[in-house]
Amino acid sequence: LAQGAERTRRKHPRRGGQVRARRGSAAMVAVSVQAISKELILACRQLGHVVPEALATLVVSTVVNPTAGAFYAERPIDENDARVVVEEAAKVILTPEQPGIHCLRLQASYEHAFAEIEQAGLKQQEEAKQAHDRAVKWISGFQTKFDQDFDTLSGLYNKIYQFLLLRCTSPEGVARAPKDQAVEREVAAALESVFPRVGLRAFAALTGAERAAQLQELAGIVLGIRLFNQHSSKGGAGLPSLEAMQAELKVDEFLASLQREVDEVNECCRRYADAIVVARTPPKGGPWDKPPSEAEVEQNRRDLLYHRQYLCYLLNLHEDAVASSERLGTDRGMLGEDLQGLEALVGGRVSVPKEHVYPRFDSIARGYRTAYNEVQVLQVRSKLFGLLRELRAAYFPQLPAASADLLAKAPRRPEDGELLLQEDEGDEPVDLEVLPGPTGAEGEGMSSPVRLTLDNTPDFLQLPLDFQGFCIHTLVAQNRLLVPGNPAIGVVKYAGRYCVFATERSLADFCRDPDRYFGGVREACYRHPELIHLLRIHVDFPSASLPTIVQSTAGGHSVQQADVGTDTPLHFQDSNIDKNYEWNEWKLRRDALHMADIKRKATSATQTALSHLRRETESQVYLPKDVATNTTVSKGTNPPRLKKYHRFLRGEPHPMQVAEIKFDL
Repeated sequence: LAQGAERTRRKHPRRGGQVRARRGSAAMVAVSVQAISKELILACRQLGHVVPEALATLVVSTVVNPTAGAFYAERPIDENDARVVVEEAAKVILTPEQPGIHCLRLQASYEHAFAEIEQAGLKQQEEAKQAHDRAVKWISGFQTKFDQDFDTLSGLYNKIYQFLLLRCTSPEGVARAPKDQAVEREVAAALESVFPRVGLRAFAALTGAERAAQLQELAGIVLGIRLFNQHSSKGGAGLPSLEAMQAELKVDEFLASLQREVDEVNECCRRYADAIVVARTPPKGGPWDKPPSEAEVEQNRRDLLYHRQYLCYLLNLHEDAVASSERLGTDRGMLGEDLQGLEALVGGRVSVPKEHVYPRFDSIARGYRTAYNEVQVLQVRSKLFGLLRELRAAYFPQLPAASADLLAKAPRRPEDGELLLQEDEGDEPVDLEVLPGPTGAEGEGMSSPVRLTLDNTPDFLQLPLDFQGFCIHTLVAQNRLLVPGNPAIGVVKYAGRYCVFATERSLADFCRDPDRYFGGVREACYRHPELIHLLRIHVDFPSASLPTIVQSTAGGHSVQQADVGTDTPLHFQDSNIDKNYEWNEWKLRRDALHMADIKRKATSATQTALSHLRRETESQVYLPKDVATNTTVSKGTNPPRLKKYHRFLRGEPHPMQVAEIKFDL
């Protein structure tokens, strides 16, 4: 779009002066859009109006600088421009008659609600996933001290049980295990039947990756057992019932109500578009008592953009809800067949081979999770539909009486009921076959338009239509009249975009000068920022991209005002702090005694078989020195030795005699 606008400026230069750079001004600090939006929120709050942060940021990002002809947010904003932006944004928000504010409020409210619901679900899943990963990491890195370490193996079994409580008490798992005795008993019984304690040694011998895979398979089997118990009315406490959730949601009534709303708003958009066209070229000879004024026609154009945006949201919800409802019916049918097949297999048997039932339990768990995700999608779409109904109750304009009267008296074609306009009578037929078609060359459709049809394009039905499928020729040529294009007459590829048009003449006019219409779309978006999100051209306006704004504001409420203060001393004093200083004398005394006692200790070491620093096992000793004297004279003494012997201590009675004998050795 920017390239098209630049080419259009070269062909049709603007009147008036060009943008001039400021000279001689001092450099000023740039102010962020978030800071300006907070100032806007505070200013509106002081006036008694509560403005959501997403809406405030969107309005601030789409304030037009009249000097540059673009948004202020596309360039650095100084303090002076920031004040102007706050004033202009406040006027847009606080003035109900301001064009486009209702459509901007609708866009900000819906996208912000959608982002919050999505982030809440992602946060819950992330918390549960982190809890599961911690348990799996602990179990995968578990190591036993020795084979008969029963206490440690019991701790491993308890950790596996805790992991199953996190995974098998909810379809997507929970971050904290519930305190329900019925759930705990059922999970414990399922774990003991699938993975008894005698298998802990074999499980501990596996690698970390193998343990993690076994845990995931075990969680699926245990969840399948609980679902089978729920189907048999013998357990399954805490698991949400798909039948109850679907009955509470009332899917059929929800889809019927959504379809009625789509039909009603679609008819409303058609009436608005016809009224704008009839007011531009009213039929001749009609008795018009009160024809619509130009201001009323302009208001109809604004209201048509609002209704188009409302209808786009309804169509998105209807498409998602219908597709999810069909997938839910298919998943529930497959889940019911699996449960019935398992029930027929088990029957009244006491034991069944695990090779037959374990895969069925795991299949039931996977089917249940898939169906539960579809139910959650329907719940989210139902909440968003309720939000749209609330926004409709707050603001939903109707066609004025003068425009409705003019539309009722306008002539129509008898065959299809379309308006019969004066400008259609003298139009010459357009030959679209003269327009170039695809040739398969590289870079085709970038510098010149190419018409794609069902005959010359194999993947014609899968082409991604830009501008939400609206006709940009009518948008530019008829002053923001937004009507859907007709892909049956062809899709034009130019500058990487796929465009559709309402009529054949619109398609031919676009192919003659496509840059003019691209530039006209960009200028229309500057005048009416609600078209940026309605046409889905956020790439061309990154500073005013609503998805980026919602992503930065959703998920938390920022602090609007805060008091901050600092206390700085007048004179700084240098200080030399000894980190090892000790003031306690008793502590010093204990340290001194400890040091003195260490000096009397001997260092010992033990060499083990698992040591990393091994050495030779031989003992290393120092033999004692030979003690001797080296003198010139050698003398010695050899004293006698005395021995006493007693006689007649046994045998015939005789007087005892003691004999002393002296031995000289």
